[in-house]
Amino acid sequence: MSILWRANVRAAVLLIATATAGLSCRAQADISVSASVEPATTTVGEPVHLSVTINGSQRVAQVPNVPVEGAQTQHIGASTQMRLVNTSLSVSLTHTYLITPTRKGELTIPAVEINVEGKVYRTEPITVQVLDTKQDPAGGPAQPGPLAEVELPGRAIYVGESFPAEVRLLVPQGVPWRIEKMPEFETDAFTKTAFQQPQQSQQARNGQPYHFCSFRTVMTAIKSGKIPIGPLTFNIQIAAPKKPTNTPSPFGGIFNGFPFDTQPTALQERKVILEEKTVEVRELPTEGKPASFRGAIGRFRFSTSTGQTSVKAGEPLNITIQVEGEGNFNRIEAPPMLDTEGWRTYPPEATFAKSEETGFRGVKTFRIAIVPEKAHTKTPVFEFAAFDPDAGTYQTFKSATSDLVVEGLKPPEPERLAATEPPSKPAPKAEPKPEPVLQESLTPVAPAASFWKSRTAFWGLQAVLAAGLGAAAAAIALSRARARRGPGPGLLRQARALQNSLSSTENRSEFLRLATRVVQLRAAALSGQPEAAVDAAAAQLALSPGETVAQEIHWLFEADASARFAGTSSSGALKTEDRTRILALLDHLA
Repeated sequence: MSILWRANVRAAVLLIATATAGLSCRAQADISVSASVEPATTTVGEPVHLSVTINGSQRVAQVPNVPVEGAQTQHIGASTQMRLVNTSLSVSLTHTYLITPTRKGELTIPAVEINVEGKVYRTEPITVQVLDTKQDPAGGPAQPGPLAEVELPGRAIYVGESFPAEVRLLVPQGVPWRIEKMPEFETDAFTKTAFQQPQQSQQARNGQPYHFCSFRTVMTAIKSGKIPIGPLTFNIQIAAPKKPTNTPSPFGGIFNGFPFDTQPTALQERKVILEEKTVEVRELPTEGKPASFRGAIGRFRFSTSTGQTSVKAGEPLNITIQVEGEGNFNRIEAPPMLDTEGWRTYPPEATFAKSEETGFRGVKTFRIAIVPEKAHTKTPVFEFAAFDPDAGTYQTFKSATSDLVVEGLKPPEPERLAATEPPSKPAPKAEPKPEPVLQESLTPVAPAASFWKSRTAFWGLQAVLAAGLGAAAAAIALSRARARRGPGPGLLRQARALQNSLSSTENRSEFLRLATRVVQLRAAALSGQPEAAVDAAAAQLALSPGETVAQEIHWLFEADASARFAGTSSSGALKTEDRTRILALLDHLA
């Protein structure tokens, strides 16, 4: 048995070697290239299979490119076949493409060029008849197929405008199907959000029930002109009838079908194509554009509010601004304050609450902290400007004001009218004086001495200087006496205790708050002012530092205010260089 098996192996090896040698000796003339398509007639959106076959070689330089005008082309794979006939080995390589028409009419698949072993081969062009989706290629009644629709605004769009777009896919009811890939708009003139999860329902078109899927996104125009959108392609798997693979049984219908026939249906890949749409995109008009316009486009409502009717000096007034409606919320910035004089503003904190999944509708809220630097009697006015794309005009909204009391600052004095002085009498005309008579005097006249060089002026200046120094010394003594008699010593003790506690504080905002309060306590102890009323200017005046130290005090107060009032987060750890800088300032003031 083993001898027979060895003989069979030798025969097989000899046969393969002979066939391989015969194949290698074949010339390039044995290589041929052909193309075929199935079926030859189809409808819009219904793909056909194109097969490009290379006989006699597998040495193809690259996958052939098959561009087809009026259709989308997809390479779906390659297969190899080898046959041994009378010691002759036949090899063929087949590339398969899916050609999906996007318009009706005659579709021409051009000649395909293939480089095989250094030589270029060409196939013959193929023509495919593409019928309308309402027609049936077999000539019978048309079968309903999947449809694609899109809903866009029925007017021109403006650059920077956001608008909702809804794409719909409709598949006949009772047909199994599934989506293989979410659709994508082929355009570089718009940005868009990702498609949301589809909303599904049952609807009818021309009396035919469909399974309805709606895909929603928000698109934003970024350039003007006549802009094409699409085509849009849905890749789906849909159940389709399979052709029988055997002939009917001669014994009657009972023997037809399973297991003699294949399965009645199978999932096939289909491309449902939405035709290209053109949208007009315009530039925003320059006429009538307000200075407060920051790029908001849509339909909005504007409101402001504050729960405060009074505020202490140095403390913030908190303003809440809300913009509600529909439009490009991602481009809406905090509205500007019309009159900023006497107000110190900090960066706002912005939040957005969307009313629906795409974020096209919602409410954007800004929380702004502003600190009065002088006494005000009214809250400030904010202005919001937006462009209404439906009306094609700009709209401006202004916030209402309310009464406000700023505690700790002197209210502005009413303007006084300038005192009117009686009109001055005209000066009398000078009468001509008689010409002096020249008289000769032989007595010499001494020149008049300068006043500033006189002894009177010298001793007067000394007296003024002495009085000034005495007044300054008296003021310092009085201030220290007041500090000893009043709450000054207690405030200084609090300042020392707070300064000692800074060594265990790591949080940046807490460290800045405590360090600023140390400076306020020291200034309040010397000036007699309330601690809360001491700002950077009051601290500089009370502590009488040099220019460099005064700048450090100003920096500390600004850093503390930003940490407390700004919309940005500042709860992280304090930097080592900032800690060293602040402690050096406090040590100097102590």
